[in-house]
Amino acid sequence: MKNSSTLQMVIRIAGLIQLVLGVIVWSMEADVLIMPHILVGTIFTVALFILVYQAWRAGVQPGLVILAVVWALVLPVWGVAQEKILPESYVWLSQILHVLCGVGAIGLAEMLSMRMRKTVVTT
Repeated sequence: MKNSSTLQMVIRIAGLIQLVLGVIVWSMEADVLIMPHILVGTIFTVALFILVYQAWRAGVQPGLVILAVVWALVLPVWGVAQEKILPESYVWLSQILHVLCGVGAIGLAEMLSMRMRKTVVTT
């Protein structure tokens, strides 16, 4: 259980760093921060996958676990491809959706952790 709390904190901190870096890259066109954004995003995604695995092992509802797996796969793919998904005049929409997906991933991690705690308490 302590391990999932650590993962949850890694996800929270990495998520916050991601949001800050993403806003700086986007608003200030600070392309030099793209690689750190990708690195922290990789840490975030790996931590989310580990948390998803723990949630699956703890017996969290399969639907939520599957949603989190799909979300964790889509988020980095969307980030890498966001400038190519929509026409250039709509890249801002793709970027906003990427931010929302990131916030959603943090929320999913919170939900998984909460459900894991409930599962441990009820068993």
